[in-house]
Amino acid sequence: MHPETIAVRGGIEHHPGDEVSPPIHLSTTFVQPGAVAPGEYSYARGGSPGFLPLERALAQVEGGSEAIVFNAGAAAFVALAEEAKPGTAVVFPEDAYFGFRVWMENNAARFGWELRLVRQQDLAALERALEGASLFWAETPTNPTLGIADLAAIGELCAGHGVPWVCDNTFASPVLQHPLEFGAMASMHSVTKYIAGHSDVLLGAAIVNDPDLAGRLRGRRSSNGTQPDGFGCWLARRGMQTLPLRVRQQAATALELATRLQTHQKVKTVHYPGLPDAPGHDIAARQMRGGFGGMLSIVLAGGEAEAIALPGRCEVWVPATSLGGVESLIERRARWSGEASDPALLRLSCGIEHVDDLWADLVQALG
Repeated sequence: MHPETIAVRGGIEHHPGDEVSPPIHLSTTFVQPGAVAPGEYSYARGGSPGFLPLERALAQVEGGSEAIVFNAGAAAFVALAEEAKPGTAVVFPEDAYFGFRVWMENNAARFGWELRLVRQQDLAALERALEGASLFWAETPTNPTLGIADLAAIGELCAGHGVPWVCDNTFASPVLQHPLEFGAMASMHSVTKYIAGHSDVLLGAAIVNDPDLAGRLRGRRSSNGTQPDGFGCWLARRGMQTLPLRVRQQAATALELATRLQTHQKVKTVHYPGLPDAPGHDIAARQMRGGFGGMLSIVLAGGEAEAIALPGRCEVWVPATSLGGVESLIERRARWSGEASDPALLRLSCGIEHVDDLWADLVQALG
């Protein structure tokens, strides 16, 4: 089925008399007759029917066999990172999301890993770094500079060196990109962002094709207490029904704004892979389908002081962190400790408002 149909119907089975909208499962425990071995569900930390519609739909839309939902994208990241073996190297992009990079820098030694930071677009450097590694973490487009990694080339290099790899697919969403098709061990999402889409759910997910890997991830979720809740899963599943419509609208808006911002005298640089002259544009055009995503970032000619002031002058754009929701958000990324981006960089998450209203607000805020 097409993504639009999967988003609406995936993971939901209807029988005569059933609710059209799936029920919300809130119970934390399930009936277990005393002398009988535990059934499929016993305690919600180990699993709940409330997770299933979302997990099944995510697996279908991503093109995987199973999805495992966690209580945050960070929890999904850690569960996947723990696939790396002690005494080996973990290869990580220099321009990956700073929260994951900082976690790796702070915890690699504790797990017995050698952390190797690499520019993932430099395939020769990546190939050298893969020697003796047991995990490569890819991210494309990257947060916040929208760097593009070549998933086909990464898949070939990792296969040649026998190194499993994971891709953070949050910025692209499963509508626009499928890392599993290129050989990724798992595709990871912050479900909070595009999948749920309404800035009211905190969840993460890993989509995989290996049932043994799925079992290990569920085991870590249970033992670490990083399971989701039934209501959050229901909200995310409901939000996912409009995912393809939202993402394509957001991508179209981002491309239009990026094109206009390129010629604005107050903007020094625009980062957006949909621009024909953007680094990695040709690669993104090959591996992303139907758009280049709803995220862009700009570097202001006025420098750090102007980047600090501009979000507060916006009336339609909301000055807040996160991304992927129906409302457009703007923030200066360098305000976060550990973030290495340009102090004058602003990250923009395009919502579903009218593009001309968003443009007019940026113009008045830029001055």
